[in-house]
Amino acid sequence: MDWETYMNNEPFSVSQADKDTVFREKIQSLTEHHRKSCRNYDDICNGLSQDGPYLPVALFKNLELCSVPEEDIVKRVTSSGTTGQEVSKIYLDANTAAMQQRALCMITGDFIGGSRMPMLIIDSPDVLRDRRKFSARGAGILGFSMMASKRYYALDENMNLDMESIRAFEEKAKDGPTFAFGFTFMIWAYFYKALKQAGAKVNLNGCHLIHGGGWKKLQNQSVSNSVFKEELKNTCGIERVSDYYGMAEQTGSIFMECEEGHLHASKYSEISILNPVDFSPCGIGEWGLIALDSFLPESYPGHRLLTEDWGRLLGEDDCSCGRKGRYFEIKGRIKKAEIRGCSDTFAKTVENVSDSAENDENEIKLLAGTFPAEDIKTENFNEKTLSFIQELSEVFTKRPEFRQYPEVYSLGFWCRKSHIEQIRKRQQRKSCGRGLVLHITPSNMPAMFAYSWITALLAGCSNVVRLSGRDAEISDVILRGIREVMDKPEYESIKKSNAFIKFPRDHRVLEELSMKAAARIIWGGDETVRTICGIEKAHYCTDITFPDKYSIAVLYADDICDLDEDQLKVQAHLFYNDTYGADQNACSSPRTVFWVRGKNSERTALGKERWWKAIGQEAAGYNLQPWMATEKYRMLCVAYARREGLLPAYMPDNRLYVVPCREIKGSLAEYDGKMGMFFEMEIDGPEEIFPLLEEKIQTVVTSRTGTADLYEKIRAGGCPGVDRVVGMGEALNFDTVWDRKDIIDILSE
Repeated sequence: MDWETYMNNEPFSVSQADKDTVFREKIQSLTEHHRKSCRNYDDICNGLSQDGPYLPVALFKNLELCSVPEEDIVKRVTSSGTTGQEVSKIYLDANTAAMQQRALCMITGDFIGGSRMPMLIIDSPDVLRDRRKFSARGAGILGFSMMASKRYYALDENMNLDMESIRAFEEKAKDGPTFAFGFTFMIWAYFYKALKQAGAKVNLNGCHLIHGGGWKKLQNQSVSNSVFKEELKNTCGIERVSDYYGMAEQTGSIFMECEEGHLHASKYSEISILNPVDFSPCGIGEWGLIALDSFLPESYPGHRLLTEDWGRLLGEDDCSCGRKGRYFEIKGRIKKAEIRGCSDTFAKTVENVSDSAENDENEIKLLAGTFPAEDIKTENFNEKTLSFIQELSEVFTKRPEFRQYPEVYSLGFWCRKSHIEQIRKRQQRKSCGRGLVLHITPSNMPAMFAYSWITALLAGCSNVVRLSGRDAEISDVILRGIREVMDKPEYESIKKSNAFIKFPRDHRVLEELSMKAAARIIWGGDETVRTICGIEKAHYCTDITFPDKYSIAVLYADDICDLDEDQLKVQAHLFYNDTYGADQNACSSPRTVFWVRGKNSERTALGKERWWKAIGQEAAGYNLQPWMATEKYRMLCVAYARREGLLPAYMPDNRLYVVPCREIKGSLAEYDGKMGMFFEMEIDGPEEIFPLLEEKIQTVVTSRTGTADLYEKIRAGGCPGVDRVVGMGEALNFDTVWDRKDIIDILSE
């Protein structure tokens, strides 16, 4: 089948076999066009060593991707997003906009007919203010409006029901076929619920409703597709309802829901389901990430997209509705969890809590201890505290229900008597705690709150520890152990002087505690630190802050070459723990690896090859969740688009990305890898990177045993950064001296 014949077919009349060859050739020609016309896209293709890779949809939020001159752009479309979110930016020339509009009409016409008819828009006319630059919501309304003989809006500018307009449309519906369009959540929240609450009866029996925009908000309210349809039928008499799947990044080539409840790919687009581990194709019936192809985007490289949606193919050419091609179903957006690490979690908390009088003490949830905590000062390392910590250590390391969690066992091991004694001997003088300490701890390092608290406890301080509002199993397990030991009669004073609480981030108790605290320990990103430090505190209160930092590794190629297989496996496992153990998001997890060259180029290449192969074998057990795969892939694409001097990546699968660098330009902080993404660069010796060791570098992990020697060289070199140099497997080990700050000494008087 040639291209002209293909395009003369109806949208759903081409068999999958005929479609495969013609469609693939068209996508390839688009890839060639975009590579020639969009430098960022070409850089990404080169970096991934792929001709026509899927682009993650989130990439359009980060990059200006356009394949036509500025003067040819006639429309800018932005994706939907909540306040504060970045939105995708899509650039359309006249030809692309026209093709998208034609495709939308042809696809929709297959379901509602090709004649123009009255249309009810379940939205506000206020959406279409700027035709040159508007959101996907406006683009959707405008696109479907092209099939209308007359338009009626169901909502006014305040998103209230416009009953006069609805009644006028209702009258039109008596004369013949009509259709309505809106976005799923808005139909439910502003139309259906408002009609039901008002007790208004509307008869739209002859109307065909088309809706899209996703189900996430309604799924949270336990509203399924069947419930949605049934309630609209009961309230409005609408019996024909068609959901569709589409996005701003591929406007026009939507996937409509047929009479059997299946979503269909038309001749304008294709769907694939990919395994998140390696992006290999899934078979029919297998769940995976949805990837979309469309030959409509000519003005921007949006012809191949990797979505953040989870779905599966149901079949090809054999749907009972009679339409040809692939059909599928969607489970919804992939579930997203916070990656671990000391990032900005406090300042970006998703809960939106008002400042009303309702935000009182009832919103403070006590998790352990006593609130308000008594402000009691004790001696550093007093006997009762040491006894308490020792019992806590035994609970975490000896009890099966606790030691099954590696993070909890590690905490217990850190609290062992011999280690606490080492910390005590390191302190220069015997003194007492300064008083009450307020801890602001990150949610995505769920055990960090305990290390922070125990350190202040050793200093002789009473404590209030604020935990994130997000649920974390590790935190809950640790708190269970703390409560168990605290409840013993001999530790009543510790229970009374320590509190673990949750409260909304803008609760006034934060200000009250800041005025009572002798010190605030703030773990988090730069934004968190700025937010908390901006809250008024007592004049005697000291802030101990731990903002954004990052780390590197210095490996010696000759050392790796000289390891036997067992030794290599051990070293790779230790490095894996340093990095993947915290999703590479901990401030002490290396992101960039500097290779000290070997005796010759062959040994350098061999050392690197052996190392990354061993890391890849370790990473085979990494729990790479689907959302992590898409986010990591987005970061890789952004790196190739924004950074110069990057060579093609080594990507055995999505659990390990290695990006070689000819040179490092700018700050090392910009070479950001997470969840198993590393930048690497060859050097002749450690001194070569001293100019790059800025203040925000915390840890250097090295394959050499002489960590003290390297640390002294770094200090002698006048480098503002690097707080410590450690061996393999020691990056995540917590110390009471952190970022060159002796926490116990600062909390003592």
